[in-house]
Amino acid sequence: MFYDISADADVVSRYAPEKPYMSIRDIALKAEVFIAETDHVLDYPRSSLPNTKLIGGSSVSEAKPLSGEIKKFVEDSAMGVAVVSFGGGEIYVPQEIQTKMIAAFKKLNLNVVWKFDWASDQTNKILALKWIPQNDLLGHPKTKVFVSHCGKNGQYEALYHGVPILCLPIYGDQLYNSKRIAVKEFGLYADIRDVTPENLTQLIQQVADDSKYRTNIQKASQIFKELYKIPSKEAAFWFDHVMKYGGSYMRSSGQQMPLHQFLLLDVIAYLSTILVVSLLAFYKILRLCINRFKKTKVKTA
Repeated sequence: MFYDISADADVVSRYAPEKPYMSIRDIALKAEVFIAETDHVLDYPRSSLPNTKLIGGSSVSEAKPLSGEIKKFVEDSAMGVAVVSFGGGEIYVPQEIQTKMIAAFKKLNLNVVWKFDWASDQTNKILALKWIPQNDLLGHPKTKVFVSHCGKNGQYEALYHGVPILCLPIYGDQLYNSKRIAVKEFGLYADIRDVTPENLTQLIQQVADDSKYRTNIQKASQIFKELYKIPSKEAAFWFDHVMKYGGSYMRSSGQQMPLHQFLLLDVIAYLSTILVVSLLAFYKILRLCINRFKKTKVKTA
C-alpha cells in the first residue's frame, strides 16, 4: 500500500497552529522512528532502515467470546460458518450483486454471518446484521472462511486467527492485497462483477474445504504471533522506547543527505564525464593515427 504524505501537508497548522509551520516532509525527515503498518509475513520482503518498524495489524487482538444472537447462530451451525464483511463503513451494493451473493450463500453447506443491512428474505442459513464483531468471529473455531474486500484491517485479522480468505476487491490497494493473498496461497480472489452465483459458491467452498489454504495461513499466523505478539503493544513499545531513550542511534546518516548524494548521482556524473572525455580523446588519437597512416601510404605510392 502506498501513501502520499503531501496529502497531509497542512498537518501542523491543523493540529498545532501555535507551532512554527513545518511541512510534513520535514517532519518525516526529523522523525526518530517510523511505524509502518505492514510486515514480511503478509506482505513481500523489502529493505528498510533500522528506525522503520514493520508492525502490521494494529487492529488485531485475541478473540472475545461471542454473545447473543450471533453466538447461538454460530454454535448451531453444524458445518461451520463463512464470515462476510466489506469493511466497517456502509457501502452501496447494487441489487444485482446482492441477488447474486444471496443465491450463492444459500447453496453453501456453511451458514453465513454477513455484515450487511438486509432485512428481507432472512433464512436459517444467513444471519445479516448492520454490525458484526469481525475479529471475534474470525477467532471462533467454527469460522471456516472469510469473504472480504481484502482491506488492510480485515486481512490482518484473518491472518492473526488463521482463517483463509476469498477476496472480492473493490478498489485501491484491495486489488494488490487480493493478488498477494492468492500468491501466498492464503486464499483466492475473484471479481464480484463477473463471477456467477455458481462460481461464487464454488470459490467459497473451495477456500473453506481445501486444507492447503488453511494450513498455509495458520502457519503464517504462528509466525506472525511469534514475531509481533500483539501488534498494538509492539507499536506502543517503540513509542515509549523512543520517548525514553531517543532514536538517533537507529537513524541512518543517509536520511540527511540530499537526494543526488544519496543516489550517488554526483559520483556517477563525475565518472561518466571522465569516461566520455577518455573516449573522445581515444577517438581523436585514433583518427590522427589513421590520417597519418593514409598520408604515409600515399607518399609511398
